[in-house]
Amino acid sequence: MNEPSPAAARATPAPRERITLLLGAVVVLCNLAAIALGVLNLQQSLHNVESQAQTATLNLAHVLDQSLSSSARSIDVALQALADEFSREAQGGSKYLDENEVLTMLARFKGWLPETESIRVFDAKGQPRWANRGSPGLVQDVCQCFKLLRDDPARGLVIGRPVNRQGSSGWLIPFSRRFNRPDGSFGGIVSVIVPLEHFTELLSRPQLGEGGTAILRFDDYSLITRSPPVAGPAGTTGNVWASSDLRRHLEAGQTSFTYRSADTSDGVERINAVRRVEGLPFLLVVGLARDAYLAQWRHDATRTAIILGVFLLVSSGSALAIGRLYRRQRDAAARALESKAHLETTLHELRKRDLALDAAEQIGRLGAYSIDLASGQVTHSQAFDRVLGVAPERPFSHDDWLGRIHPDDQPAARERFEQGLLKDGQPYDMVYRLHMPDGTLRWIHGLGRAERDADGRLVAVYGAVQDISTRKQVEQSLQQAVDDYQGLVGRIPVGIIKFRLDAAGQPGFTYVSPRFCAQVGQTAEALLNSAEVLLDTLVEADRRALRDTIDTHMGQGQAFGWEGRVRVGTELRWIAVLASATLQGDGSVLWDGVSTEITDRKLAELALREIEERNRLLLEYSPVGILHYTLTLQVSYCNQQFARIMGAPLSYMNALDCRKLKDQRVIPGMRAALAGELAQYEGPYRTTYSGRELAIAMTCAPLRDTAGEIVGGIAILQDITERVRKDEELARYQDSLEALVSARTADLETARAEAVRLARVKSEFLANMSHEIRTPLNGVLGLARMGFRDNAGRDATQAVFARILASGRLLLGIINDILDYSKIEAGKLRIEAIPIEPARVTGDALLLMEEAASSKGLCLQLRQRSPLPAVCLSDPLRIAQILVNLLSNAVKFTERGGITLEVGREGESLVFSVIDTGIGMTTEQLATVFAPFEQADNSTTRRFGGTGLGLAITRRIVELMGGTLSAESQAGAGSRFEVRLPCIEVAAAQPAAPALAAPGPGPRLAGLRILAAEDNEVNQLVLEDNLVSEGAEVTLAINGQEAVDHVRQRGADGFDVVLMDVQMPVMDGYEATRQIRALAPGLPVIGQTAHALNEERATCLAAGMVDHLAKPLDPDQLIASILRHARPRPTA
Repeated sequence: MNEPSPAAARATPAPRERITLLLGAVVVLCNLAAIALGVLNLQQSLHNVESQAQTATLNLAHVLDQSLSSSARSIDVALQALADEFSREAQGGSKYLDENEVLTMLARFKGWLPETESIRVFDAKGQPRWANRGSPGLVQDVCQCFKLLRDDPARGLVIGRPVNRQGSSGWLIPFSRRFNRPDGSFGGIVSVIVPLEHFTELLSRPQLGEGGTAILRFDDYSLITRSPPVAGPAGTTGNVWASSDLRRHLEAGQTSFTYRSADTSDGVERINAVRRVEGLPFLLVVGLARDAYLAQWRHDATRTAIILGVFLLVSSGSALAIGRLYRRQRDAAARALESKAHLETTLHELRKRDLALDAAEQIGRLGAYSIDLASGQVTHSQAFDRVLGVAPERPFSHDDWLGRIHPDDQPAARERFEQGLLKDGQPYDMVYRLHMPDGTLRWIHGLGRAERDADGRLVAVYGAVQDISTRKQVEQSLQQAVDDYQGLVGRIPVGIIKFRLDAAGQPGFTYVSPRFCAQVGQTAEALLNSAEVLLDTLVEADRRALRDTIDTHMGQGQAFGWEGRVRVGTELRWIAVLASATLQGDGSVLWDGVSTEITDRKLAELALREIEERNRLLLEYSPVGILHYTLTLQVSYCNQQFARIMGAPLSYMNALDCRKLKDQRVIPGMRAALAGELAQYEGPYRTTYSGRELAIAMTCAPLRDTAGEIVGGIAILQDITERVRKDEELARYQDSLEALVSARTADLETARAEAVRLARVKSEFLANMSHEIRTPLNGVLGLARMGFRDNAGRDATQAVFARILASGRLLLGIINDILDYSKIEAGKLRIEAIPIEPARVTGDALLLMEEAASSKGLCLQLRQRSPLPAVCLSDPLRIAQILVNLLSNAVKFTERGGITLEVGREGESLVFSVIDTGIGMTTEQLATVFAPFEQADNSTTRRFGGTGLGLAITRRIVELMGGTLSAESQAGAGSRFEVRLPCIEVAAAQPAAPALAAPGPGPRLAGLRILAAEDNEVNQLVLEDNLVSEGAEVTLAINGQEAVDHVRQRGADGFDVVLMDVQMPVMDGYEATRQIRALAPGLPVIGQTAHALNEERATCLAAGMVDHLAKPLDPDQLIASILRHARPRPTA
């Protein structure tokens, strides 16, 4: 037997003890090394997480800064445009913009700024003028802005403090700008009111995680808003609390920085990024909570600690187990020492590998499995059970595994594992979802490899599964963050680019945002494929400038800005790019930049330069001299005209010190302007350079800077030497001219007085003539009507009375023509504009002329060539007068044939045409047809009668109504007269109720008691006959006094109506009417007079009469007036 010798047996324990100690030392060192590596890894990971958090806060703060700046710029541009409009409105007054145009403009700007609550306009006194929503009252929200802008003309955009105005939905922030009057004085302010929710919404867009915050403050630390909101003073608008770290950085002059602070208003420790918002008095603070961004790191640290603990336990346990094994074999035979030592060494190595594998499985959440294809036996590790959620005591079959795979992943998993791996021996590599026993869903990465024997047959499968759920969650979170970032990039109003220039100078885009693609009119694919696509669309000069700029900054890696024009279709756009450079390790340069479309700004700059050039030319070539001088009276600018007047070279004038002028008479005015006054000098002056004697007029005014401080003066110079000479020359003639003017004025006064007297005499003559003719004519026509009526059946006698009536009417027409012409000459003919029915007025005119046409055997017809309006505005009396005059003329001059009245509407005109088949006119006669007192020849007057005034009066009436009258005629072929009058159509009114009831059968005045005052015996006879024949009871009075006595005797109810002549002896009709109205206020008095002028009617109505009738009286008109005004008769 190969037993060990006693000496060997004694020598064995010492090496074994050394091996035990060595194994313990190795276990301790391995654990210390693992702990050191774990701690180092966690420290590095913590540093990386902190750095990433700082970068994230800086990026978020930059994005929010751009959003706030862009929103404020949009509001400021709108305010500038509105301020310009209201400055022009102040200059143009109501002629520039009316109320509706202003409100429309405010609504349009409100539509362009959807984030605003309203736009308001206030005048220089703070009074509201306009607002596109609600009341524009000057309340606390704009009061502070109003004072600042009123007191400081140079101040631009002013942003007020947030206010919580009553009646509003919350806090508001006013943005305001000043506008000026034409003289530069304060004209008022325009304010855009922005809800605080707009800024809160901007702050809430970034994903800041749990405990994260975005805060917007004024530069005095007062809180504007924060997201998410917090309760208590820390979340109250206007709160001025700020951490000491924040104050220290800002007081050091930093504008963008990060810091970590545990001293926060809500007690949450954060890493904060701070930026001063460009162009605004805002501080932007973006903070990520330390607990939030370290959550994953802490989870990893905990997991690492657990793994290290498990590793410590496993390694220690393994060392103890090996030690116990060594102790059990301590008494073994010496012959087995060498083999045992070898076996122990082998076991030791295997166990170390097993420990390492176990640690790797746990750290990587990896489980191993194997399948013996010959026996079908499946072997898997404990980690495999943990990954797939298999209970150790329960067998886990292939079908169990397939049954728990997500239905969407199951077909592919089955195909690849069963067919690909188990049958075909293809490598298996697949990610799938697996339902766990607790109902959760895990992502599993499965791997498998087949093993073949020497004959190539499949004998076994080895593989592993790994739980990658955490990695998938991280990937999904990362994708969500990428999507959020892309969405934010798409919403901000600027384009974002990443531009790389390699070491060889080849350009290329690595990223372009959708906004940039829209600005340059290219697709992202085209730009990423080749930067030349964009370069080819640049204007040549701008492309060279861009290449020069890139070449200049490439080697230095510096930031650069560039502005240029891009062709987008037929449009030319201005684009501004600002980029910061980063030098890469391979020698290339990467620029991160933003782009903005500045087309509107560039167009405004070009317009401004054009205006400046135009103003320069106006100054340079002004017809008056213009001079700018400093506070020390040193010339700083002089135009050509000023130098020309002074007779000096322009270079001499531009270097002149005015204090050294030989003639100092203009110096006081220049100094007064420097004191803020407007000074003038007009008088003689001797130039310093040429010594010329001039007469000048110079006005001096102060010249101020944008802050309102006087920085110099401006002088406006005119050479009035020639004017003074002419004034002196004119003065020499003044005395003689005054005498001549006085004499001429006296002559004109005498002529005017004579003209007034003649006009008065003419009016009195016409009135007296009318009265003296109408009075007997009333009796003649009345007696003729009586004779015509009483001789019914006696044709010869009736014919005589008919001729008397026709002659009387002819005489009356002549008198009316003369009176109408007199009114037209005196400008006293009134034209009304009341609703009329053109068809009715036309029909009435035809009815009036129908009898006259029929008596001559003429055919009178109406022809309508286009529809007339139902109702329009015009003067029915004058239209009827026009038509009757033209129709009567046609009847007068037509012996056979017919007369046609054509009516219609053409556009905005009423058209009336009178066409006859009469004697016509020659060209010479047609030229004078509208002249007053003109007829074709004397034989016409003798043959047809008339005054020759009818057409003249008609034409003047048509012209007064805004229309035209034209005539066409040929001798022997008839005439055509066409009238065009304005047509203003109105809505048809309801038909008015008839003023009088239709007369019944029998006498029309039956039962009425009428008192008639008339001094002329014949007129008494005619009047009484007319009234009595209609059934009236008539009482006659020969003067006004007798009429008053009748009323006094019979009482207020003794008569139903009074007919009162105006001119009577003893007492005239006016006084009689006044006394009767006093005795019987309800008794109507109707005036009758031989005066037909409008003034007479007004006098009658003023005396208390209810109506006025002109003699000769028409019986029908008389009866109609009595029925209209008489007191109602008692009914039976």
